[in-house]
Amino acid sequence: MQYQVVFKQFHGSIPVKEERWEPDRGENEQWKDLEQFPCRIQCIRSDEGNEQRFLIRTEMIHRLEEPVSISLEFIKEGWTGREYVFMPAAVYDGNRMKSKRLSYPPYHVGKTEGGWDRVITDIPHLNYKGETSSIQLRSGDMSTPAMGYFQEDRKEGVLILANHMVHGRYTGFTVTDNVERAVFGVSCPAVREEKKYFFGELPDGSGFYPTCEAPSDDVGMILLEGERLEMEIRYYQFPADNLNQYFMKFNELREEMETGQEFCDIPFSKAYDAVKDKYNKMNFTEEGYFRVGTENDVPPSFWQAGWVGGGMNTYSFLLEDKGLARSQSVSSLKFITKHLQRDNGWYIPMYANGQSYGDDFLNENSPVLLVRKDADLLYFLLKQAFYLKRHGEMTEEMQCSIACQADAFVRFFKKNGQLGQFINMQQETLLQGDTASAAIICAALALAYEYFQKPEYLETAEALGDLYWEDYLKKGMMNGGPGEICQAPDSESAFGFLESCVQLYETTGKEKWLQASREAFELAVTWVMSYDFHLPERSTAAKMRAHTRGTIFANAQNKHSAPGICTLSGNSMLKLYRYTGDQKYLNWMSRISHALAQFVSLQERPVDTLAGRALPAGYFNERVQTSDWEGKETIGEFLYGSNWPEVSMLLTYVEIPGIYLDLDRKVLQCSDHVNAQIIKEDEREILLQISNPTRYNAVVTLMVDHSRNPASMGHLYYEDMRKIEICAGMERNVIIEK
Repeated sequence: MQYQVVFKQFHGSIPVKEERWEPDRGENEQWKDLEQFPCRIQCIRSDEGNEQRFLIRTEMIHRLEEPVSISLEFIKEGWTGREYVFMPAAVYDGNRMKSKRLSYPPYHVGKTEGGWDRVITDIPHLNYKGETSSIQLRSGDMSTPAMGYFQEDRKEGVLILANHMVHGRYTGFTVTDNVERAVFGVSCPAVREEKKYFFGELPDGSGFYPTCEAPSDDVGMILLEGERLEMEIRYYQFPADNLNQYFMKFNELREEMETGQEFCDIPFSKAYDAVKDKYNKMNFTEEGYFRVGTENDVPPSFWQAGWVGGGMNTYSFLLEDKGLARSQSVSSLKFITKHLQRDNGWYIPMYANGQSYGDDFLNENSPVLLVRKDADLLYFLLKQAFYLKRHGEMTEEMQCSIACQADAFVRFFKKNGQLGQFINMQQETLLQGDTASAAIICAALALAYEYFQKPEYLETAEALGDLYWEDYLKKGMMNGGPGEICQAPDSESAFGFLESCVQLYETTGKEKWLQASREAFELAVTWVMSYDFHLPERSTAAKMRAHTRGTIFANAQNKHSAPGICTLSGNSMLKLYRYTGDQKYLNWMSRISHALAQFVSLQERPVDTLAGRALPAGYFNERVQTSDWEGKETIGEFLYGSNWPEVSMLLTYVEIPGIYLDLDRKVLQCSDHVNAQIIKEDEREILLQISNPTRYNAVVTLMVDHSRNPASMGHLYYEDMRKIEICAGMERNVIIEK
């Protein structure tokens, strides 16, 4: 492994002078006087097993009049271009796909002679034809400031980690693919040379685009006489038989340099009640269903199947509410199954004010469906069907509607051999194949089998599970979940497949699905932020004292983190813990759910936006901006609007125990914004002390579990959890019988 220190001088973002130094191991800890700059550099390297630590120190002899950056570059010779290049939550397999300049929202379907024409928009990527290319990112573009690669032929992985901020400036991460060699560089500060990724209205008036051709507004730093700088980088080279082992290693190492702080802010119940009240007042339509947004002049703000909440937002109210929200949920389910389903079983993807629309972006009566939407919807309709059946409220009409949709998926798979991304509902043909967009369908069909006892549902679920596992998960590319990213990598399909694998194991008991669940988790969680990003001090998020650990990047195109999983609670990780006893699943579940509630807007604590007005109470905005993809002024800021994290919050309250106590393994996990500890225990009972350090009264859910009980949890355990009321600033003791 070769490495070199690079000192660059810039005019704006354009490098005008540079000096490179390749330290010899014999020069370790010696100072190097640069020839072109009044600066001394020291490169201290220490080795321990598979890890090399580098400490770069600089000291200015005289003041520099022009801005500069300092980088440590690692050079990989014998590069083939087939290596799996990884930058968490930003680059998967180098994002090596055909890139097209498409305005937003992009829609691309079609085939070429070589098969399905998988496309990304103009997002950071390496060239898929093997030509020289590079990716330049800032630390805030990723879930962890890291990068690396996996070489399958050598069964070897490399990871490079650094701090996201050094000397008060965000760090930069660059990968350059030069056909026979590759260079991985970490710099302070981040200076994307000449061009950068930007998403928005282009200054030339051509439209609203994602583009890598925007002029870079990065600048170097001025260093004063005597000023010193230190930058630490860690380089790991390790054996890995496959990508799963590579991701496992990354998830083991990713908090070695930075992590997040523990905090309590807004209890789950407070956030949940705010969203529920908002739904009751603003989301129920005159036609009798819950819409997904609140904008009256925007059709996608009315009905959308699955994805951003349609047919999912009703589930929590059925389980938790006894009044208006519950009755409106029942009304919504009746409307969906009676008015929004085609004769052949598919549900309409978008609907507003009597008009249906396709997923090819507001074409009226279009038969185009983002198949993930109906997969989400089927899964949640079945979860609700089990509840209604348990309580004697399931209607024959609704049951037939759900079965009809399950039949449509089975029929389509038998005909086409996959589900693809976009389909023609009328002709039941593929418009765009080869994505993992509908990966959650395996969970839906497994539930359909449990409900209807129809073997072909489970047969299809397992066949699709094998397909997604072999063709996508094992290749480290879950993609195409959102409907407006073309076929780019995304977290939504990854978490959807995790849900599927866990459900398949719960339904079948087959060990293969437990192994698939473990592997799906390792990939999915790479999209979750592992540390607290240093937000600009004057930003809205900084003033809120927001913590970014546990927020999740949605996809490689829309470069912001977000509150929660789109659109799940993440309780698959709770189930995975129960099946394995591995506490890391509980830890990540807790981080994701705990981060979510802090971003709700409350009447007494409104969230300000770039629009100059605060979000109404109960609103969540999907932005957690650590990247400057929409401009540097947007870092730490929020847009105005009602978004899907509201649904994630609803699901979190009814599916993620605020406090989880496993009596078998003696594990206590607190996910809600309260603290809990065991203060006394004997053979018969446990005395649990719960304290609420927030300024809001809370109703905390408590699950007391015997995790080694072979019985599955199912989906309706909210009714079995204890509800503990605890006032703001108070503590309470709870007796738990063993």
